[in-house]
Amino acid sequence: MPENAPTHASEVQPHQFPPPNSGNAKQDQQYQREQQQLSQQQQQEHQQLAQQQEREHQQAQQQKANQERQQQMEQQHAQQTQQMEARHEQQMQQMQGRQSPPVAHSQPKPPPKQ
Repeated sequence: MPENAPTHASEVQPHQFPPPNSGNAKQDQQYQREQQQLSQQQQQEHQQLAQQQEREHQQAQQQKANQERQQQMEQQHAQQTQQMEARHEQQMQQMQGRQSPPVAHSQPKPPPKQ
């Protein structure tokens, strides 16, 4: 786990999407709406996971969980957070891939048959 990786969902910043710039204003508006929807969905996931993790912290305190149990919980929280972030990164990449104009593949034409 990288040193600066967030270990709890509450430490994660909202994701930033690059502005769409396909050259087609109507298409850019559609992409922007999709970005906003994805951003809202991801923010909701952040909040839900943060609330779940906070509840688990409170339960551990109430139960006076031992050091080993707390360590396991923290490792689980870090793993949950990293998995969520990896999923969000993949969603963002997929969206950006859809926003890129199709690349024309120029393949040589076969010679005409005689």
